[in-house]
Formats: sequence, structure tokens, C-alpha cells
Amino acid sequence: MRAILRFFLWTVAIILIAAGAIIWYFVYRPLPRLDGSIDLPGLQQNVVVERDHWGVPHIRANSAEDMVEAQGYVMAQDRLWQLDLLRRVGRGQLSEILGPVTLNVDKQFRTLGFARAADRDLGLMDPTSRAIFEAYARGVNHFIEQHRDQLPIEFSLLKYKPQPWQPTDTLVISGYMYQTLTNHWEDELDRAKVTDRVGWERARDLFSPNAAMDHFVVGDPNVVNDGSQRSRVNADDEDDDDDDDMEPDGVLKASATPTSWSATASRRLSELNKATTPDSVPDLTSALATSICDFLEASSRELRHSLGSNNWVVSGNHTATGKPLLVNDTHLELSIPPIWYEIHVTAPGWNVKGFTLPGAPSVVIGHNDRIAWGFTNNGADVQDLYIETFNPAAPDEYRVNGKWVKAQLFDEVIHVKGQPDEHLPIVVTRHGPIVRRDNGKSYALRWTATEPGGLSNAYNWQGKAQNWEEFRSIMKKVWGPAQNAVYADVEGNIGYVMAARVPIRKKGHGEIPSPGDKDDYEWTGYIPFDQLPQALNPDSGLIVTANARVVGPAYKPYLTDRWEDPYRTARIYDLLHDKHGLRPSDMLKVQTDTYSYPHVFLADQLSAAAKITAPNDDRTKKLIDGLKDWNGIADADSPEVSFLVALRSTALALILEPYLGNQTHLYRWRTTTFLQKILTDRPAKWLPPAYKSYDALLVAAADRAVAKLAEDSNSPRVEDWPWKRFNPLEMLHPLGREGLLKKWLSITNKPQSGTDYSVRAATKTHGPAMRFVANLANWDESILIITAGQSGQPGSSHYSDQFPYWYEGTPIYGPFTDPAESKSRKHSLTLTPAH
Repeated sequence: MRAILRFFLWTVAIILIAAGAIIWYFVYRPLPRLDGSIDLPGLQQNVVVERDHWGVPHIRANSAEDMVEAQGYVMAQDRLWQLDLLRRVGRGQLSEILGPVTLNVDKQFRTLGFARAADRDLGLMDPTSRAIFEAYARGVNHFIEQHRDQLPIEFSLLKYKPQPWQPTDTLVISGYMYQTLTNHWEDELDRAKVTDRVGWERARDLFSPNAAMDHFVVGDPNVVNDGSQRSRVNADDEDDDDDDDMEPDGVLKASATPTSWSATASRRLSELNKATTPDSVPDLTSALATSICDFLEASSRELRHSLGSNNWVVSGNHTATGKPLLVNDTHLELSIPPIWYEIHVTAPGWNVKGFTLPGAPSVVIGHNDRIAWGFTNNGADVQDLYIETFNPAAPDEYRVNGKWVKAQLFDEVIHVKGQPDEHLPIVVTRHGPIVRRDNGKSYALRWTATEPGGLSNAYNWQGKAQNWEEFRSIMKKVWGPAQNAVYADVEGNIGYVMAARVPIRKKGHGEIPSPGDKDDYEWTGYIPFDQLPQALNPDSGLIVTANARVVGPAYKPYLTDRWEDPYRTARIYDLLHDKHGLRPSDMLKVQTDTYSYPHVFLADQLSAAAKITAPNDDRTKKLIDGLKDWNGIADADSPEVSFLVALRSTALALILEPYLGNQTHLYRWRTTTFLQKILTDRPAKWLPPAYKSYDALLVAAADRAVAKLAEDSNSPRVEDWPWKRFNPLEMLHPLGREGLLKKWLSITNKPQSGTDYSVRAATKTHGPAMRFVANLANWDESILIITAGQSGQPGSSHYSDQFPYWYEGTPIYGPFTDPAESKSRKHSLTLTPAH
């Protein structure tokens, strides 16, 4: 027995030692060096990288190029696999490492043409900007060269090594973010289908840009313009806004001529949708590939529902210090590693701290020692679909003003792991690539992202601005994506500017696909910067944007009618407009507020309806009784919240089913605003014939909602329907969607409060991807938080160390001055020029 026991103990010991060695080799050995000295060829002088106890680096350099090269190196230290994944997504190169399961994703991005656009835009850059992008690439590449045998574990799991970083990779990732924030061309197709089925009269209701709870930043006819508000005011009816009289900026002419990419394709149009029959790939790689593909598709699906962002700025009249407070939380995919990365960069002309994106030099959102700024997505319509007519006798020709013109053809070669290369023919007309062929129609996409200069003129240089005019001057050069920028400075000024290239259309607004064979619907230029919505020091001392409508009927140029519902904006206004003595901690409380306006409205409407029409289901009655004590907070433990969320969907579906049948999902605009207006005004034309009144409709929708909750939960009991069961937080690593990798790499199944319409907007995988509160009175008391941690490597202590603070709504203050940073300094690394 002793011998058997000794044998057993030795076996266990050997297994544990072997397991420890494997874990060390793949998990801890790749962790980067954070102290000492490392040679970094390309530097002109030494650069010091100091990290605090959160792993946030402060890069101290003697030139902008050295600063950015060090930033590329540091980003690769923490997020190399994320960098590589994002550029592969944008370039359409996932199948090269994952096999055929990601072919559809690759085809989508190859069709959009970001790689070709990036090559062109790099050539258009001025020498100074190009030098910055090249310096960043050098930094990433030096890390890759030094660590080819010590790569993060994702490279080991997928059995590949990263290729050298190109300056164009930064532009390709910029295109990926552009796609994330402005890619709504499929909505135009759906809008056309909805309009066709409901008719133009009802379509005006469905797609109305108006909402009772909107708060306009500019163009409000009820607000006297004191001269500081920069807006083009026109008293005409807001529907009379075809912009036919708009004079486009002469410097910013929009070219409709396709870029002269060298065409290599010889396949004809009939091959465009060639089917693929991929063979199997190794089990692990296949599982990981499926995981990534599911991750990207889920992200795209959520983003089409446009869960938005918040930002606001209050003047010193509202604060305890007499200086402004500026607040931002961008709502994006809640992934691990996070999309945002915190950094502080210092060089002559630069002293900036804030948040940057993988692949992006400098800081995208943050503050320097004079100003602070933040962004939310504006949603300006910068994509148009054109219906192209192709020649049946010559399928590579399409009609332009009565003549046949040859389309550009490209043969995109997609390398597929374990299989022969896939050839994807891309067809490009004067408007852009053919992105969809449906019912004999071919749709070409025109998009500012792929116009010359679209990818290179993004949000990287705001940190150099020292005042409002310099900030506006930098914003004037931005192409997009269109953002609502809020601004504050140490002098006490607060401001707003929307920057982007927004097309001026010859006719119409591009809400649905337009005929492409004539010039009637062409772009004639872009809205001049001075006519884009801007404001400085409004009398209210408060500017709020949350993706809802920012321009009122007195604002003339057309931006979009695809605004988000106004409930988050309205809630922020209600919490702040009459407050004084505000501090950063108060701003964090607003950011984490989970009150849900539309569900309060539905609760009131349903409670009144149930007094007239009794529900059929006893569970419905029980839930309606529970609404009497509900305070509007979307608490994770509340079954009433689950009920009201389901009710919103079922009530909307009952109203639309007579026209859209089982395809009510095609309608995705201001859906809740529309529902609220219908239930408030109760027009006879929208009441389905099956119901005698809107009260009856609401109660029927409530019974249907209860049945849906029972089905989705696999339980008939109301007690089993808390909101956390239907909307748990799923913060996923792209490889961590199933099994042991999910438990190890991801943070999942966490109860969370809030709905789509709360200030703390929350779905399973989307929400506030960062939180930022800039304290203009004391930069060291500014709040900066990301969702998980600085490092993308699971062996790092900074893989998810910020998560508890983000999850609980607890502040993390970001030191900025040298004395404050010295107190939190944990690591110091010197990067030296190679000898």
C-alpha cells in the first residue's frame, strides 16, 4: 500500500509540475518586460515608459515620432493579438489563420475595400502624418521581432505568427471602426421594403425624425440664439430641406470617380456569388474559428440595433469648483480585451491622457493640460445605395446617362487555411462596390469611408489643441465617422461640434436606394464645416448628446433622420439641468443610472388599460399588480422589468403585423418613440382590426409577452423571470465563447441592471466600454475606467483588474501631474536607440 501511495503521489506531483510548466510556458512566459532597458531601433533619443498600479503607461519622449514609436511598442506589449485580429478583420484575412468558417466575414470586408482604400490614403498623406504612422508601425514591429518565440497564447492556440505591421494596418482598423459606427446600408434596403408594404402615409409616421423628449443642441426655434450658437437657421418647414440651394465647400468636392486601383480580376459578374464548399479543419482550430465568427456576427447584429453612447459637459455654474466637468461613456462591444486602452503621452507639444484604440497613434478621447473632449456617434447618413443597371449582353458594363460604361473588376484572392485559395470577384461602379444582388437588382455602395482621404483623416490629433479655436481647426480636418464632440477648457468654456464629411445630395436624402443610371441623385459636395452644428457656452450651461437628435427644425442642412430614441438624453437633462455643486462622483452616478423612461410609460399605459380590459393570463394580472410599486429602476432582480421589455416588443409587433407579417424586425428606426406616440395619440388608422381599442391591444400584448417569457425561460413561474435571467452580462474573449476557454478568458453571466434606454445602457454584450469624467479644476481627480484591464494576456495582473470598479460603478482616478503620478508609479522601462 505504501508503494502504491508513493507511486500515486509521485504521479500527481509530476502531473502538477508538467501542468505548471505548460501554464508558465504559454501563459506567463509571453508577458512583456516592464522594467529595465530595451533597445528600440528607430528612436532618436531615449524614451521612458512608466506604468502605474493599473498598468497604464506614461510615455515620455523628446519628439512626436519617438513618442508614437514607443506607443506602438507598448500597445504590442499589451494587445498584440487584438491588434492582429482587428487588422485581419478589416483586411478580410481571417480565413488565412482560421479556415473556411470565416469566409463570409472575409468576403464582406474584401468587398468594402478597406485594404485598397488604405493603400491609396497612405499615398495621399502629408509627410508629417505619414512619418507618425510609420513610426507607430516600427514600434509594433520591433516588439514582434523581439518576441517571435514568446507570443501571447492566442497565437499558440491558433498556430500562427503575426506578419509585420504596416502603416496601412492602422488605416484598415480605422475602416473597421468606421464600419462599426456608420454601416447602415442594409437598413436602407429594409426601409424600402417597409415603405413598400405600409405605404408612404404610414411610412411618414414610422420614419419621423420627431420625438417629444428630444433636446436640441442647435436649431431649436424656441431658444433665442445669443450669437454664440453656430447654426444655420431657416424658418421654413422642416420637411422642405432638400438642400438644393446648399453651396458645397469648394475645397471639399466629393468625387464620384472611382479610385484608379489596378484591376486584376478577369471573372465576370455571374461569378460574384459563387458558392463555397469548405472541407473540415482541425477540431481545435475549427472550434476557435467558429467562436471568432460567432463573436463578430453577434457584434454586427447588436450594432445594427445601435446601442449608443453618452456624453455631456456642464459649465462651472453647475459645479462645486466653478470649473466645467466633461463626461463620456462610449457604448460598444463589451469584449475582452476591451476596445479601449488607457495611455498618457508626453513630448514637445503633447501632454495628453485618455483612451486610444488598438492601432491608433496618440489619444482619441481624453484631456491635456488645457482642454478635455469626448465623443458620441452622431449617425449622420454618409452611405447611399444606388441601383445599377447592367448590360445583359456584356455583364461587366453598366448604364450611366444612357451609355454603357465598363465596371472595374477585381479578383480578391483569399487564402484559406487547409484549402485552396478562394477567388472573390469584386465589381466596382462609379458609386462603389456592388454589395448586394437581390431580385435582379444590383446595389452599389457609396460611402465617405472609402472616398479619397476617408480613412486617414480621423480622430488622432485633438490632444494638440489648447483652446476652442484650435480644437475646431483640428476637427475641421476630420472625415468621420460623424461624432458629437463635447468640449471644455480650463478658462471655463464649454462647447459642441459635429465633425464629418456629410454629403450634399442633388436630390433626396438617400434614405432608400436611389437609381444609379442617371445623375439625379449624385453627391455634389459636402456640408461646409461652418454650417455643421456647433455651439459655444449656451445659456443653460449644459450640453448633452446621447445619439438622439441634436438639431432642431430651425437647422437647415440634412444630416439624417435615423436618430436614436431620446430617452437617455432626456434622463441626463432631468438629472442635471437644475443641479449645482456637482462633483466627478455625481457624474459617475449619472453614468450608472438605470431608470428607463419608456418602460415607465408602458407601465402607466398598461395599468390603465387593465382596468378596462382584463388579461386572460393570471400571471399577467400578477405582474400588472407588481407595477404599482415599481419605481422605474431597471433592477436585475425585477421580473417586472423583464415583462415590460417583452411588452414593448410584443405591442410594437401587434401594431405592425397587419403590414409586415412575421417580418416586423425589418423596422428598426426610432421604434420606441413611434410606439409611444401611437399609444399616446391612439390614431384609428394604426389600430389593427382584430382589436376594439388600444387598451385591448395592450392587454393582448401583455398576455403574449408573458407567454414569451415562459418560453424563453423554460419556466411557467413569474418568480423565475428576473431581468438578470434574460440580460446577463457576457463580456467575451473572441476565443472564449465555450467550455474551459470561456471560463478562463471571459467574464460571463453577471447580473446587470439597466435597459437599452437607461443612461447605463445594457444588453448582454454591449454597454459602456469606458467611463470618463474630466475635472477641469483638478486633472488628478478625473475618472478614467475601462471594462476589464490594460493587458490582453490572461497571465497579467492587469487582464481584468478594472472590471470590479467598472461593474460596481466605483471611480478610478487617473493621475496626470508628475507629483500624482509618482505616487502610483510601479514600473519604469527605458527604450533606447539601438547601437
